Amino acid sequence: MTRRIATKAVAALLALAGTALAARAAEPAKPAKPATTAPAVGAAERRILQDLEAAGEKHKTIRADIDYHWVSRELGDTETRTGWVAYSKGGDKTPTRFRIAFKTLRLGKGKTRKELVDYAFDGQWLTVAKHKIKNMTLYQVAAAGEKIEPLRIGKGPFPLPFGQKADDVIEHFQARTRSPRPNDPKNTTYLRLTARPKYAPKMSTQRLELWIDSTTHLPVKIRSRDKNKNDTTVTFAKIRTNQDVPADVFRIPRKLGWEVVRRPLKGAKGIGP
Repeated sequence: MTRRIATKAVAALLALAGTALAARAAEPAKPAKPATTAPAVGAAERRILQDLEAAGEKHKTIRADIDYHWVSRELGDTETRTGWVAYSKGGDKTPTRFRIAFKTLRLGKGKTRKELVDYAFDGQWLTVAKHKIKNMTLYQVAAAGEKIEPLRIGKGPFPLPFGQKADDVIEHFQARTRSPRPNDPKNTTYLRLTARPKYAPKMSTQRLELWIDSTTHLPVKIRSRDKNKNDTTVTFAKIRTNQDVPADVFRIPRKLGWEVVRRPLKGAKGIGP
């Protein structure tokens, strides 16, 4: 259960905050592909992806309230959680960091109850804290001193098609847009991304739908489908950008009496927070 929630929760945050990783410093440019092999994409879709990329240059930090809804199409199970997210783009001397804090849980049609579950990534360790059972697990995803791009396709530990150059997304996904519909969030542009056959077997996410704010060019709602045809819908509200986010927001302090489990990288000493 924890691993599933962690994967979907991280995906939710990265879908919102990942645009801020669009510019990858100190990386040599890749040779341009011949026009005959470049994947096809419409002018409108390319423009939307370029706007997402540009937003990454503008929004250095992001905070938002989050509503998360997961559905198993095979079993009919549903799970709804609410909470908040925070994100800080890495710089020359600081890593990319994020925090997801869920406060409530509702299973199926049951009652909503208080259940605190925290996820914090400080640039090296992903900490998962389950307050109800007083358990904290630390997963090392980067070696000491290593700087990673957690959203970069095929490179980071959370490979989602956000925080990328527009051309990178186009290479891995087929992109389609459409005209606004009455049920769409107000002032949004719709974009659907479907994994290209060449990459689909290695991707956990097969399809993504995004509703992107036409002013900030940040997603306010996403819907994804994984290989098992499970659907996840995430809605963001009260989005604040470029506000100061203290470093301690991205570290969950250890608590007396809790069980703490550390899972370092293979071959690493695993000296964590």
